[in-house]
Amino acid sequence: MDITELHDEYGAALEQVVTAKLEGSAELPEPQPAVDLMQALEDNSIRQARRGEQ
Repeated sequence: MDITELHDEYGAALEQVVTAKLEGSAELPEPQPAVDLMQALEDNSIRQARRGEQ
């Protein structure tokens, strides 16, 4: 993998916020919903268990 192909979404979003604050702009990027990691792991475990039962 070439490191120039990587994109830092957090860094880009932070840069937008800083720029908006410096310019006095009221428009800030919409926050993305957080992923519930525990729920995702539990859902995955349930799917794996069901596959094993069949």
